[in-house]
Amino acid sequence: MIFNLSFESGTPVYIQIKKHIERLVREGILKPGIKLPSTRELARSLGVSRNTVVQAYSLLEAEEIVQSTTGRGTYIKSGIYEDKALERKLPWEGLDQFDFDVFLSSSWRRISERVGYDYNVFLSSEKNASYNFFNPEECNEHSFPIEDFRYSLSAAIKRYKYSLLSANSARGFPPLVERITIMMRGRGIEATEENIIITSGIQQGLSLIAHLFLDPGDTVVLERFTYPGALNVFRSVKAECIGVPVDIDGINLDILENVFKRRNPKLFYCIPTFHNPIGYLLPENQRRALVDLCSRYRVILIEDDYAHELYFDGQEPLPIKSIDDVGCVIYMGSFSETIFPGIRISWIVAPSKIIKKISVLKKSTDLYTNLILQGALVEFIKNGYFYRYIKKKVKILRKLYTTLYNAMMRYFPDYVKFSRIKGGMFQWVELPENLDSLELLFDSRNMGVLFAPDRLFLADEWQKSGFRLSFFGLCESEIWKGIELLGSVIKKNF
Repeated sequence: MIFNLSFESGTPVYIQIKKHIERLVREGILKPGIKLPSTRELARSLGVSRNTVVQAYSLLEAEEIVQSTTGRGTYIKSGIYEDKALERKLPWEGLDQFDFDVFLSSSWRRISERVGYDYNVFLSSEKNASYNFFNPEECNEHSFPIEDFRYSLSAAIKRYKYSLLSANSARGFPPLVERITIMMRGRGIEATEENIIITSGIQQGLSLIAHLFLDPGDTVVLERFTYPGALNVFRSVKAECIGVPVDIDGINLDILENVFKRRNPKLFYCIPTFHNPIGYLLPENQRRALVDLCSRYRVILIEDDYAHELYFDGQEPLPIKSIDDVGCVIYMGSFSETIFPGIRISWIVAPSKIIKKISVLKKSTDLYTNLILQGALVEFIKNGYFYRYIKKKVKILRKLYTTLYNAMMRYFPDYVKFSRIKGGMFQWVELPENLDSLELLFDSRNMGVLFAPDRLFLADEWQKSGFRLSFFGLCESEIWKGIELLGSVIKKNF
């Protein structure tokens, strides 16, 4: 195969490789059953990394143009483009006739190039994954109180009737906002209904905050490893993202202060409780130090407190907002991780004048968050189902994590490092410098094991580091077997 690759075009190289092979298949040059070169062979002949070719093959496999079999290689599938009539009816699917990629925005290019590979490639592998440590939004269907939520949904419609079916305030369903103010007081945060707005998940809340405060070129500081959704939001508004070092013990405050001095950022975004992906619990002294630093250098602190209830033992840590004496903290909470991901209901706590401005921005996106689900949440909380479920979920998480930790102790070699977490759903695993987590993922997924590589979470330049494991969607036997297989892949690649 002869490739004409352009390393200076705006189209990623792996997309060019994928399109070229797809065109050869469409034109009948590559026929069903033909074996493609191995990823290493093609990478060597093209002068690109193996990862680039693997990404191209993965996209082809996701679109069912090729089929990969462990130990045998990658082959062109049969039955591709046989219906020529259909091909004529849909000319825009022909890459030579119409190419949507040329219309992609600069925002998309910034996001895709920084991540370094197509997130959806790995999502497309999930259906074939027996041991999915990749997706934190995998719902543990055996633990969720479906009947309690069904009753809550029915009770909400019966109680609130047409108010759930008509237009409402962008700030949220008033009974739910009132419930959240009570919950916030229990967390040491004094807030009224004027200080709260309901959003469709943390992601939307971050987007609203970014559009309110950030101009292109403004600086945002984050933990060096952080929530990918936050990175996508800030990069989409052309902000410059700077990461500060973090580990299981917290944030490097000296480096953070130095960044504040030199770069004059507008925002500092952090996840102090059960950090995603590191899993750490920020100590109280560091929480107070963050308020002091942000106050002194006039930086808005965005606190993402997405899963504070998932504490394995002892008392929940108080949020940074509860010790915010100067008013520099904007707090974000969520039901998506504590109840189930599909509910997509979160909230922001901020000064009333900021909430008013965010409300105006929200009206330009979705007007208001799903009212029926908001009403169901009110009943779910009021009838005690919410806290009963949290108690059950924590018990399950604690048991699953003990299994995960024991499995890692047994099957991971000594040069792989990890620390015990105190809550949440994420375990970070550190790799030695000669191992690349993305390379490991390409090998492990052939064995049905998925995890989240370090590139997905990095705020700045990539250095080999490690990967994240999520464990709530698996049972104990799956954890044992998945970690055993993953351990064997690590040893093979060392």
